[in-house]
Order: sequence, then structure tokens, then C-alpha cells
Amino acid sequence: MEAPLPVPLEESGASAAGGKLYVMGGFDAVGRSLSTVYVFDGAVWSSGPALPLGVDHPAAATLDGHIYLSGGHSGLADSARVFRLDGASWIEVAPMAHARGGHTLVSAGGRLYAIGGNTAAGNVAQTEVYDPQSGQWGELPAMPAARNHVAGFTFAADVCAAGGRAPNTARVDCFNLESLTWERLPDLPRSTSGAGATTLDDGRVIVMGGQDAQESRIVDQLARLPSSSQWTATETMLVPRHGFELAVFEGRAWACGGGSLAGLHPVATCTSVF
Repeated sequence: MEAPLPVPLEESGASAAGGKLYVMGGFDAVGRSLSTVYVFDGAVWSSGPALPLGVDHPAAATLDGHIYLSGGHSGLADSARVFRLDGASWIEVAPMAHARGGHTLVSAGGRLYAIGGNTAAGNVAQTEVYDPQSGQWGELPAMPAARNHVAGFTFAADVCAAGGRAPNTARVDCFNLESLTWERLPDLPRSTSGAGATTLDDGRVIVMGGQDAQESRIVDQLARLPSSSQWTATETMLVPRHGFELAVFEGRAWACGGGSLAGLHPVATCTSVF
């Protein structure tokens, strides 16, 4: 168990940079899209610079020491906007070509990859890559099985999206940065959507939490991928939740906030694992 967030929230973005952990946006207990940012320095939580707009279901990643936050839903609107934290303020960079929320944003090879997600019209299959040198997004081959509420991570030369809905799946799709083609890793031990995923500093992958296929029960799965051949799942999540992003901070994978029950039940809980 770690120091809890100042307030309960779920469906937020999370990433770490500059020796600090950031939890951004999300839903509060009455379903409002939040613009709040909470920052943990290893000892206490404090309020960070507010987002330019309230968003739930965004995705976050760190590139070149900067936190990026992409997409999400803002009230009834789907967002394609992307923000970068520069010092004490957010700077808007080029938007994605496709609005989306419930997607993943993965940093690899000096670029950002937006995979999966949905809008009010349905799932988004298009995959996009952001090049900070040009400041522009480009299109990549579409995701083989479009879905939302995916959990993203890197593995060797791949950027991956695990699980998701609809319907819930254990599928893991990876875009190979060398061949520029999609491939599949072994399925997760159990289907899940709204899980958290990350890659630890030593290359091991962790996927945990989420909801089951009926979106009625929280999944306590804690799966690890030490090699490309098989997931292991000999543990369970300490406090099972859905609707959070895992972020590596101080060498551990942190899960902050999320929903303790299916639907809107945000918590302030933070846990970490390595």
C-alpha cells in the first residue's frame, strides 16, 4: 500500500517524470470529467497545474522527460487534443487525427503511439504515431481487432495493447517497430478491460486489474510477461480495481485511483508492485 490520492477518482491518466508521479484527469464520484492533476514526490501528494479541459479516459506517457496526455472524453464530447507538461504549464501540441478515449499512449523509440479507444460512434481502429521532431502525427496500419479500454506497454521492439472490449478479450496485439507490422503475443490468462499495464525498468511486463466480460465484476488478475512465450499469473492484485493506468515510479509499478466496483465507484487507493 502507498499514500492514497487526495481524492477518489477513476479513468485517469498516469505517468512519471522528473522524479515525480502524475495522475491526471478522470471521473469523480458523480461522473464529472476532471481537469485536476495530482503530483506525488515520493513523500506527499500535491496539486499540479490543471489540464486545459476536463477529460476522462485519457491516456498518458512520458517522452524525452515530458508528460503527454492525449484524447479522452470531455463531458459528451470526444477529444483528439494532446497536451505536454512544460515546467509548470501545459502546452497544446498537434492533435491526433482521430478523437479517442479508453485508448493507450505508449512511448517507444523516441515517439508516441496511440492505440485503440473509442468515440460515441464506436471503436477506433486507426493507430497513430507522434514524432516530437516534426511535431506531427502520422498514420500506421490499423489495429487488427479494434477495441477500447486497452492496457498498453512495450515489449522488446513492440508497442502493445492488451485486453479491452467489446466484447472483453484476453487478446494482446503488438505493433513491431522494426517490421512495421502487427503481430500477436500470447493471450492474457483471463479476459479483462480497463486494466493497467506497464513495462518495468528491467523489461518485465505487468498487466493487472480490469473488469470481466460481463462488465459486472472486478478482475483481480496480476499477470507478468517475463518472456514472449507465456504469461504467469501466480499472484492477485492487492486491491482489485479497473479504470487506472499503471506508471513506473521509483522502480515500481504504481496503480492509483480506479473503480473498486463495476460502474462509477472511484477510490483514492494507491498500491505498487515490482
